[in-house]
Amino acid sequence: MFRVLPLLILVLLMWPQLARAQEEHDCVVRQFATARLVSNLEPQGETDKFEAGAERAYAFARLDCAHVGNGETFWFHWLQGEREAGKSRARVDVSRNWRIWSQVRISPGEWRVQLKDSDGRLQAERKFEVAAPPGAE
Repeated sequence: MFRVLPLLILVLLMWPQLARAQEEHDCVVRQFATARLVSNLEPQGETDKFEAGAERAYAFARLDCAHVGNGETFWFHWLQGEREAGKSRARVDVSRNWRIWSQVRISPGEWRVQLKDSDGRLQAERKFEVAAPPGAE
């Protein structure tokens, strides 16, 4: 009985860390792209320069996840300059080829899109620009 007690105390003390470790993901971003469209689960027209008059930009991520905690989500953060222009979430599950994407209405200027996990850790980032219409300053 007295030999088991120290082991039991150790397990109880470590339980929060063990539970937390089981909830974390091991996802690796294999592809992160901005594109003109996502169709058939693939980015179409990958680019980091959008022409004047373009209405939307898409961000596409391909993930390799062997372990995912219950309810794991990734977030797309769209920023024009330093202003947040949009945010959307995508559920993640176990897959060697999990694909997620997001879209945002765009206007001329310097942009970036960030992919963060549910703990707010940056997983990927992509910069792109949207051209101003001719004659605009």
